Amino acid sequence: MRSRPSRLVHLRFHKTIHFYVNYREAIWNVHHAGQPMPGEEQEDIVMTSTQCNVLNITCPLSGKPLTELADPVRSVECKHIYEKKAILHYIRSKNARAQCPMAGCPKILQVDKVVCDPLLCIEIDEMRSMSKQYIRPEVIEDFTELDEEECD
Repeated sequence: MRSRPSRLVHLRFHKTIHFYVNYREAIWNVHHAGQPMPGEEQEDIVMTSTQCNVLNITCPLSGKPLTELADPVRSVECKHIYEKKAILHYIRSKNARAQCPMAGCPKILQVDKVVCDPLLCIEIDEMRSMSKQYIRPEVIEDFTELDEEECD
C-alpha cells in the first residue's frame, strides 16, 4: 500500500511528464509542420549531438561540405543531408529501395521522402556564417615571398 505523500509525488510526476510531452510536441509541430516526431532511437542521437541539428557535415555521396551544396535535401526518415542530384541518382540506381549511404545508418530512402525543408536552408546558412567566423584572414601570413636573408 502506498502512503499518501508518495502517491501525491507520483501524481505530480505524471502531470509533469504529460505537460512535457505536450510541450515537446507543440514545439516540434511549429518547426517541423507535417513531419512525424522522431522515434526514441533518433531522440538519443539528437540529444547526444552538438548544438547544431545537422547530423552530417558532408554529403556522403559527393563528398562536398554541406555549405557548398547547390541543392541540399534531407531524408525525412534519418535526417541525413545530401546533394539532391547525387541522392536521387543513387536511389534510382537501387530501384527505389536504397539504404542510406551514411555509414551505419539502416534507413531506407525513397525519392518522395528526400526533401528540402525550410529549416534545412536556415541550418546550412548558419553553418556558413559560423565557418566564416573561424576563418580570420588578418591572421594568415604569406610566407611564399620571403627573402633568403629572412630565412637564415
